Amino acid sequence: MVLSAVALTGATGMLGRHVVSALESQGIRVLSCARVARQGKDSADRRIWDLGQWRSMDEMDALFEGAQAIVHAGAMVPGNSKLPGEAELFDVNVRACLNLGEWALARSVPVVHVSGAIVYAEQDRENIDESAPTGYTGFGGFYGLTKVLAEDIFQRLQQRGLQAAVLRPSSIYGAGLSPTKMLRKFLATAAAGGTIELVPPIEDRIDLIHAADVAAAVAAVLKTGAWTTFNLASGHPSTVREIADACLAVTGKGDIQVRGDVKNARTPGVRFSLNCERANRALGWSPGVSLHQGMAALFENRVLTPG
Repeated sequence: MVLSAVALTGATGMLGRHVVSALESQGIRVLSCARVARQGKDSADRRIWDLGQWRSMDEMDALFEGAQAIVHAGAMVPGNSKLPGEAELFDVNVRACLNLGEWALARSVPVVHVSGAIVYAEQDRENIDESAPTGYTGFGGFYGLTKVLAEDIFQRLQQRGLQAAVLRPSSIYGAGLSPTKMLRKFLATAAAGGTIELVPPIEDRIDLIHAADVAAAVAAVLKTGAWTTFNLASGHPSTVREIADACLAVTGKGDIQVRGDVKNARTPGVRFSLNCERANRALGWSPGVSLHQGMAALFENRVLTPG
């Protein structure tokens, strides 16, 4: 698929800014959709959509005028500031998908929806592929449920003819990551010369994928027109200790201290160990950002461009 203009929701978010970089590096004009207006070089292409507000078909026509495809990366993720209520989470993360999907189906505009591995029913399994059962496990609270419901909307619209791809990344990090997240907290502690305190089991593993690698997959879907579901992961789940070590290496400061009984700790687990063979075969995609490279860019709050 040869594209010259793509609309992007969540354009100012952590993933969104990496998608902008990836698409613009390929000469694609990005029509950025954000909740509020901002000044800057892209202000002429900035479209305003508060995802919590339902838009009419005419309003959606104006919002996405000129877009040959839409990347839906916008979502509400709970932080530690004002916690959103369930109604607000539902409107932004679920109802907006129906609003967007119905319009895209009626206008024959393909959609790339960024979901997440949180939708899998058994997130602690090894080598999870796209055929694994999905469902609400309680992990992530109501937010986790909204991601399952959002996927269901796009899958049902696919059955009616919508061209849509669903991306299920593991745990995304990159420039713009909330300071409340573990990676940012570890980096801040190390940068200040402090001690990162770990509690056993320190061998718990989680697959971290850099936002630049997810953005590269988005660009690959748009190029190939592969309208299906794809897992996206680094393929190398990191232990909590390895993440902490990377923070010390990147900052050149800090220390690590393990508190608690290491010998009698519970058995270490893994989260988001995904099989990404489908993305490799269909998209020619593979992750390219190592943990050290990604953490260095995160420390510098620097957006990486794929390739």
